[in-house]
This record gives sequence, C-alpha cells and structure tokens, in this order.
Amino acid sequence: MSIRIREYDGDPSKSRQHDGDTAAAAAAFDVAPTCRADYVLSNDDSTMSSTNGTIGTSRPSSMFPQRRSSSVMSMSTAEWKRALRYRFVMAPQRIFVNLFLPIGYPHSTGEGYLAYQVYDSLQGICSYLRGVVSTSAVLMAAGVGDAEATAMSAAVAWAMRDGLGMIGGLLFSYLASSQFDQCVKEYRLFADIINDVGLTLDMLAPYAGRSRVLYVTSLATVCKTMCGMAAGATKGSITHHFAIRGNMADLNAKESTQETLVSLLGMIMGIGLARYLHSLEKQQHDAAQLISWGIFTILTIVHVWANYLGVKLLRLRTLNRERAEVALQDVVVECAANCKLALSKDEDFKDMSLDVASLIKSPYEISESLWSSTRKLFFPCGIRLGVRLADAFKGAERITMMNCIEVFKEEKYFLNASVTSLFGAGFRPHPEVSVVLCVGSTEQDELKAFVHAMILLSTIEEDVTTKDQQGFIDDCISISYRRVCGLFGKMSQSRKPTNLNLDIINALLERGWECNRLYLGYGPWRIQIDRGDTRRRHLRPSKED
Repeated sequence: MSIRIREYDGDPSKSRQHDGDTAAAAAAFDVAPTCRADYVLSNDDSTMSSTNGTIGTSRPSSMFPQRRSSSVMSMSTAEWKRALRYRFVMAPQRIFVNLFLPIGYPHSTGEGYLAYQVYDSLQGICSYLRGVVSTSAVLMAAGVGDAEATAMSAAVAWAMRDGLGMIGGLLFSYLASSQFDQCVKEYRLFADIINDVGLTLDMLAPYAGRSRVLYVTSLATVCKTMCGMAAGATKGSITHHFAIRGNMADLNAKESTQETLVSLLGMIMGIGLARYLHSLEKQQHDAAQLISWGIFTILTIVHVWANYLGVKLLRLRTLNRERAEVALQDVVVECAANCKLALSKDEDFKDMSLDVASLIKSPYEISESLWSSTRKLFFPCGIRLGVRLADAFKGAERITMMNCIEVFKEEKYFLNASVTSLFGAGFRPHPEVSVVLCVGSTEQDELKAFVHAMILLSTIEEDVTTKDQQGFIDDCISISYRRVCGLFGKMSQSRKPTNLNLDIINALLERGWECNRLYLGYGPWRIQIDRGDTRRRHLRPSKED
C-alpha cells in the first residue's frame, strides 16, 4: 500500500473564472499554486520517494518523514525546466503580487479590481506630471525670478491661499457630505474633474496679473481641497465594495504600496519632464510655454478618460436611486401593467403571482448612467423623496389628504401625485409623485415607498390628460398600493400587509444586492400623525437643519 502526498505553495481549489473585459488583466496576475513536492510513502519499506527529484527517508514509526534534496545529477530535463521556470519567472511574479496586490488575489477581491487599480494608477501618474507643470506656473506667478518680489509677500500670499482653500473645503463639506454615500461614482468622478479645474487655474495664474493672482490661486486651492475631500469620502465605499472577504485593512495597505509605486514613477518622469521644459525655456521661451500647455492638455484628456473608464468598471452592490430604478425596472413595468389592467376593467385588484427574482437585475448586469444620476441629483423630477407635507399636497384639497392618510394608515409613509407642466401652459402635462415619510420609518419602509412611487408614476404617466385627474390619481394610488403590498409580503383578509419575509427584499438579496444599507436620497423631513385626531399633524425634521 502506498500513499501519495502533493505539497502546494497555495490552495489550488480556490480558483475563479474571469469573465468580461477584465478577464485577461486578472488572469495575468492570477498566479496558480505550484506543486513544490510530490511524495510517495510506502508501507513495504522505510523510504519515501519524490517524483520531482527529491528523496526523503524515514523510519516506519516516524509520523512526518524528513525530506532532503537529491543530487543535481539526478534531476531530469523536465524537472530542470520546472525549477528554472519557478526561480526566474514565477518567483518574481509572486513577489510582485504579494507586494502590490491583496493576499489571495484575485479570489479575495471583487470583479474588476485590477483593471480599476490600473486606471487609477494611470490617472495618478497624469496628475503627478501635470502637478510638475502647474507648480512651475504657480511659482512664476508668485514672483520667482522677479527682482521686485519678496519672500515675505510670497509667504503671505501662500498662507492666504491655503486659508481660503480651507474655508472653501468646509463649505463644500457642509453642502455635499450627506450625498457622498448615495453618489459614490458621481463624486469619485467629480473629485478628479474638479482637480483638473484646479490645475488649469494654476496654469492660468501667470496670465492673471499680479493683482489677481491671489484670487486665481485661491480658487485653485479650493478646487483641490474639494477633490481631496470627495476622493477621500468615496474611497471607503469603493474599498468596501472590493473587500469581499472583509479584508479592508489589507486592501488599504496594498493601495498605499501602489500609490508609492505610482509616486516613484511620477517623480522619475516628472524630473525628466521638468529638465526638458527648463532646457527648452532657456532656448525658446514662447515655444516652451506652448509645449507645456500641449503636454498639460494631453495629460488632462488621458486623466479624464482613465477616471471615467475606472468609475464605469465599478459594479456597486448598494442601492442608490439610479441603480434601484435600473435593477427594478422590469418589476415596475410588470406591476404597472397589472395596475392599468385593473383600472381598465374597473374591477378590484386580483393578486397575481410574480417571479420577482427573475425580473430583478444583479449588480453585474447593470451600468447606470452617470449623466442621468448627476442630473437627477441637482434637478430631481418625477419622484421627490422625503419632502415636506405642504410640498406634497400643494394645491390639493383637504379631502385628498384625508384619503391618502386613510389608505396608508398601516404604513410609515404615504404619497401623493400631481400633474404639472414643466414649461407652463400649452405643454404636455408632467406627472410628479411626492413621498412623505413618518417618524420611525425604517429602510424597508423607504424601499417600499420608493417602489410604490415608481409603480404609481409608471401607471399614470400615459393617462395624465384624463378629465377627472384627481379621481384617476386616487384610484391609481389605491390599486398600486395593493400591488406593492403583494410584492412586500402577502396580505391577510383584512388587507394588512405583513412586514416579515418580504418577497422583494429576499429577491434582491438573492440577486446579490445589499439591502441593509439604502441610499435612495430621502430628504430629512418626517411627519407624526395622531391617529385619534387626524386633524393634528406635526412636521418634524429628522435632523437639525
């Protein structure tokens, strides 16, 4: 009887197939575990042989026999090739992977990690090189080489510039900090674009004149401060997305080593670029300025291109408004069609079975439009979430509010729809749904309200020209509410929806979405209703304004 034991320098069972555009890049650094020893242990004698050119000897009573290397002359040609390949090819590659990539890569990171880091490194090198060019322009604007300029005046101007940049950063944090988690991709791209604006202002500083240099450079510093704040705020969400095994510390450490490598490469290339521009400036000053602007423009284009492609690679598993609309689009269309059918037949809604999981798209199947999400961030239309009560029922009669409160008496939210024209009379009416949240509403209530708003909007958007608009809207709200209750758990005979075993939430989890954190973009306003007297309503913001 013999026993064969293979010894690997890793776990060969942990392998993953690479799909999509990043397959080749990931496979290039996917170092497969190598069989370093192949032992054969026999009970017939006291020897243990190895098929890879090593022999070990042991006594029969030895639990772990000792292994010793064989002589060089006993190695075959194939074994020589395997040893040389490991020493000169695989060993350096493994060192590089262990130094710059997370432990267990690619099995310990999310899809697209390497491609994203490559684009991030490319844009980092572009930023470093542009920093060399723009710093030269800033120093020239500060008076370097000018006999009339003094060190004290330059120091004061530098301090004022940094102070104004800090104030601008505080103002930006106050205005945008609540949206960083909701719009990770958008603000990651915004960070690099605003950095481009700041560097461009630095390049323009020498042409602004001595009296306006401070204002131009201060505005550039504000842009760079906004870049650092937005990039730092979104970095945590991106790292959490790639850390599929909870290895955020390892990913942060390896990103630091990657940034160090990028900085070293940028420093070397920047020194060469600075020397070239300096020597050219001595010979032809105008040509040097023109070439500097040409290099800066090309690097800026590459910088924006690399950032856009890197951000597009992200397939975040958290639900914000834009991703939720894309992921649930088929569910909304199906439910809206059922609601329209019930309205057209003028009969009570009949619950219909719906395979929700098959209609929901997974995070890797969607790529939301960054332009559309950015536009809705600043100019929301169609659905307004977490608005004030007065805004939700603006121009509505008292009976409309009473009907909504009655329909949603078992919920932590209620909504209303109105029909307006974006450009005034004479244009096609535009439906708008407003969602009001109650005090104590959970993230499940927020998701239910958002899904209900999408179904309601899809139901009424084609029939907004009906004569009895308010009656039509009230019917749509009532019917769509029963459809939503069917999605979020079966209804009892009393039509009271249960909040346990939510069907659509289980389907989202099954498709790979994270439902414990929702970033749908609700406003801070919450209401509290005294059910004993519905005439008493209290508006309460959920946080201090």
